[in-house]
Amino acid sequence: MRESLRQNRRNFDWDQYLMRKKVKQRWSVLILFLCLPVLLLSGYVLWKGKHYLFMSFLVLAVVLFCFLMTFERRKPRAREIVLLAVMTAFCVGMNEICAHTIPLHAGTTMVVISGIALGPEAGFLIGALGRLLCNFFDGQGPWTPWQMAAWGMIGFLAGLTFNKVELHGRFLGQEEKTLARQLSLEKNHSFRLLAGPVLCIFASWIIAYLWYILSGQAAIESFWGWRLYVFGIAGLLVGCLLQHKKLPADTITTTVFTFVVVFLLYGGVMNFASMLMSYAADPGSNGINIETLKTLYLTGAPYDASHAGSAALCMFLFGDSMLQKLQRIQIKFGMIF
Repeated sequence: MRESLRQNRRNFDWDQYLMRKKVKQRWSVLILFLCLPVLLLSGYVLWKGKHYLFMSFLVLAVVLFCFLMTFERRKPRAREIVLLAVMTAFCVGMNEICAHTIPLHAGTTMVVISGIALGPEAGFLIGALGRLLCNFFDGQGPWTPWQMAAWGMIGFLAGLTFNKVELHGRFLGQEEKTLARQLSLEKNHSFRLLAGPVLCIFASWIIAYLWYILSGQAAIESFWGWRLYVFGIAGLLVGCLLQHKKLPADTITTTVFTFVVVFLLYGGVMNFASMLMSYAADPGSNGINIETLKTLYLTGAPYDASHAGSAALCMFLFGDSMLQKLQRIQIKFGMIF
C-alpha cells in the first residue's frame, strides 16, 4: 500500500497541477472580489440592511462555489472537510474566548493562519463561515455579511501572499521534503522580501502627508483618517506587484503582515459598511457622502489599530507553531488544497 502511494507521487505531474491551480485562483479572485462587492451593495440597495441572514448565506454560497472549484472533478475527502471544520471551530472558539476574557483578537489571527496553511480559497471559506458562526454568539445583524466578507478577504489575501512553512527535517522523509519544495512551502527568515511591500506602504503614507500639508488641508481636517486606509491599500498593492514573489512564512513576516492587512483591509471594509448601516437605520442622518465616510475612518482608526495590534501579537506568540502543525497534518495525510 505504501509502495503504491509512493509510486503515484513519483508519477504525479506537479507542473500541470500548479498550472491548473494558478488558473483556478485567478477565477476565484475574479468571482470573490468582483461578485461579492456587487452582492453586498445590491443587498443594501434592495433590502436596506434587512434580511441580513439570507444575504449572509448568499455570501457563503459564493464562497463555497469558489472553494469547491479547487477540487476539480473529485469530491472533497472526509479528512479535508474535518480539517476545515476544525480550523473554523478554532476561529470561533478563540474569538469567543478572547471576546469575554482578554482584549485580544486571536480569532482574526486564526483566519490569517488558515489562509497561509490551507490556501486562499480555504482561507476565505474559514473566515466567512467562522464570522457567521461567531455572530450566533455575539449577535446577528446587517453587519454580519460585511464581517464575513472582511474576514474572508483577509484569509484569501494571506493565502495568495505567503509560502507555507516547511517543517524541520526530523518530521519529513526525503519524498515529503521534495513535495514541500515543489509546492513552494520553503521557510525563509530574510526580511528583504517583506521590505518591498512595507516600504511601499510607508512611502504612500509619506506622499499622503506631503499632499495633506501642501494642499492646505491641515487647517481643515486631521491627517489621521481616510488617508491611512486609501493610501495604505494603494501602497500594499503596488508593493505586491513590484515584488513578484510570495513572502516566506516566518514569524517576523507573518506578524507584520497580520497588522497591515487587518488594519487596512478589515478596517477599510467595516468603516465603509458602518456608513451604509447607519444610513439604513436612520435615513434622516448625514447620509452617504464623503464627509461622513471621512469621519468614520477618523474615529475608527484607534479601534482598527488596536484590533490589528492584538491580532499581530497573537501571530507573534503562537503563529509559527500553529503553521508547523498544520503543515505536518497536510503532509502526513496527503492533503493539498
